[in-house]
Amino acid sequence: MTSLFLQLVIDWELVAIGFTLLLSGYLIGEILLAVLRPWPRSPPDPDRPLPFVSVVIPTFDEPDEILAATIASWEKVRYPAFEVVLADDSTEPIQLDSSRIRVLRRAHREGFKGGALRNAFDHLHPLSEWMVVFDADFVVDPDVLVRFSDHFRPGVGGIQGFMRMGLNHPASVLTRFSEALHEVAGVLLAGRYRYRGFVGVQGTVQAYRVEAIRAMGGLAPVTTANEDLDTSFRLRKAGWKIVYDPTIAGRGIAPDRYSTFFGQITRWTATTVREYRRHWASYARSPDVRLWEKIDSVMFLLTWTNALVVAPTMFFIPWSLLYLRLIPLWLAITITLLPLPVFLLPTLSTRTPRLGLLGWLWYYVLLVPGSFVMLRAAVSGLWGEPGFARTPKIAAASARTPPPAAPEGWAWNGQRCPARPYFATTCRRCGATIPPAEVVFYATAGLDVGSVECRNCLSDVEWMRFRAPSGPATPTAT
Repeated sequence: MTSLFLQLVIDWELVAIGFTLLLSGYLIGEILLAVLRPWPRSPPDPDRPLPFVSVVIPTFDEPDEILAATIASWEKVRYPAFEVVLADDSTEPIQLDSSRIRVLRRAHREGFKGGALRNAFDHLHPLSEWMVVFDADFVVDPDVLVRFSDHFRPGVGGIQGFMRMGLNHPASVLTRFSEALHEVAGVLLAGRYRYRGFVGVQGTVQAYRVEAIRAMGGLAPVTTANEDLDTSFRLRKAGWKIVYDPTIAGRGIAPDRYSTFFGQITRWTATTVREYRRHWASYARSPDVRLWEKIDSVMFLLTWTNALVVAPTMFFIPWSLLYLRLIPLWLAITITLLPLPVFLLPTLSTRTPRLGLLGWLWYYVLLVPGSFVMLRAAVSGLWGEPGFARTPKIAAASARTPPPAAPEGWAWNGQRCPARPYFATTCRRCGATIPPAEVVFYATAGLDVGSVECRNCLSDVEWMRFRAPSGPATPTAT
C-alpha cells in the first residue's frame, strides 16, 4: 500500500513538474518578446478626425478622497469632444458640484458592474463612437484619450491599456507585491499581443467601439461578474480586433489587506474559468479567430488553473522530504528560480529591479495560501456560478499626489482659463497658458500648436471638426 501511494506521489509530482516547466517557459517567452523588442509607434494621422468619446466610471460607495482624486485627474484631460459619466450604484447618491460630469444612477444593482456598464451604454451621448471604461480608483494623464485615439481605426472593436498600481500611501509589502504582479501582467499582455496571441480587455483602462457593442446586442447581455472577458470573446467571435497599447496607462490602488487581496484573486480566477465554460467551444470554432490565437487562449487559461495541478503537491511535501529522490536537487533549484525572471525581467525595463525582487520573494510567502485559494476558485468556476465580490479600497488615498487642479470655469461654453506661469503654450483667445501635455491633441489633429485655443475657448467650428464622424467601421478577421 505504501509503495502504491509513493508511486502515485511520484507520478503526480512528475505531472506537476512538467506543467510548471511548460507554463514557466511560456511566460518567460512572452516576457522576453515584450522586453527585447521595442514597442512600435505609428505616427498620428493629421487628417483623421477625433470622434466623440464617452468615459464611463462605475462607482459603488467609493471613499470621497479616492473619487475626488479620480475626478480631478479627468478634469485635466485634454481632448476636444468627450463626456464623463459616473455609473453610480452607491447606497447614497453621489453629489457632485461639476457641470462637466454626468451621474447616471440606477435604483438597483442588478448585474453588478457589468449591469452598471450596460445601463450606461444605453445612455451614452448620441455622438459617442467609443466608450472608455476606467475604475473609480484610477487616475490618468491628460493625454490618455489622445493615446486611445491612435487606435480608433476600422476593424478595431476594443482597446486595452496598461493597468498599473502604486497609489497606496503608505505602501506595504502586500501593495508593492500587487504592483509587481500588475507590472508582470502588463508585460505578459504585451508579449501576447506582439506574437498575435490571445488578447482581451481586462476591466479597466479599456475602450469599446460603440458600433461593435451595439451590433452584438449590447454590453454584458448575460449577468456575469467578468463582463470584460465575456465581451472579449464576443468581440473576437464577431471578427473585431482587440488592440493592446502599454503607453495608455492608468494608475490605481491595490488591496491593502490579505483578505481583500485573496478575495480579488478568487473572483478573477473563478469568473475567468466560468467565461471559458460559456464561450471557449464557440470561440474555438470561430472562422474569424486564428488557430494560434485559439491555442494561446488555452495557455492563458492554464495560468489561472495551474493550482488544480500544483496545489495537491503541497500535501506531498512530507513524503518529498522523506524521499528526496522524488525530485533531483538540480530540478528543485531550477523550479525554485523559474519565477525570478518572470518577476525581474518586466521591472528591468522600468528600472525598478527592487520591485521585481520583492515580487519574487513574496511570491513564495503567498505560494501555499495562494495556491489553495486559486484551487478553490478554479473548482468554483468549473462547476459553479461565481458571483461578484467587490474589492473595497480603504487605503489612505488622501496622501496620493493629486493631478493639477482643473481650470476655473472649465465648461463647454468658453469661459476663461487662469494663467499659470510654468506652462509653455498660450491660448490665443483668453491668454491662458497651457501645459504641453495638454495640447497633444492639437498636434494629433494637425493644427498649429504654436497658435491654439484652450479647451474652454475652442471655437464651435473646430468643435464640429473634431466631432466629425470617422465613417462606418466593419470588423475584419485578423
